[in-house]
Amino acid sequence: MQVEPNEAKKIKIAIAAKQFLYRLGIKTIISVIGVEPELYETNDYDNITQCLKHHPDIEYLIINQDILPLAKEKSLQSLKELCPCGKLMVIGDASMKHCSCASFMHNIDNQKDVLEKFQEFFFEPDKNPIEHENTTLLSDREIEVLTAVAMGYSNKEIAEKLFISSNTVITHRKNITEKLGIKTIAGLTVYAIINNLIDPETVKSK
Repeated sequence: MQVEPNEAKKIKIAIAAKQFLYRLGIKTIISVIGVEPELYETNDYDNITQCLKHHPDIEYLIINQDILPLAKEKSLQSLKELCPCGKLMVIGDASMKHCSCASFMHNIDNQKDVLEKFQEFFFEPDKNPIEHENTTLLSDREIEVLTAVAMGYSNKEIAEKLFISSNTVITHRKNITEKLGIKTIAGLTVYAIINNLIDPETVKSK
């Protein structure tokens, strides 16, 4: 499988996993947390090594355990050496947890943990747009509006639910965006989940 970049993107990210659904899921999470990537993806270990040789400036490398040869930690170390300035994440079972050269995410983590770990992986602490203490920036009414937005309600539905006008809802949403620095509904949804404002299953069922 040839490794090709998608066009017109920003952060250089390589994804390697045998299963298409794994790669699709990773790309979806990257989109949800607001990262705009220049993506390289493959389902083969040899291809990802060739990709890194040709693109040593890749900034983030996400590897599923299923593509690694038997000497998994040694293989990860080799990938890290090919990508010295990049960050490496491995998704796998508990046997990979103590690998020193990569961040680890368990392949059975729940939705909230997955989102948190991807946030930690992609954003430095002072640049992370989703931090628990940010909830103190919002008024009680803004938290109510944010929660409703994250659950998929329209401005009209939020207005009816909270007994306020649609214009007031729009004003609250503008204030929320300015305070949190999060412009997309997907980003606000991630924020709400991580800060325990909504249950992920509630969003899923919408």
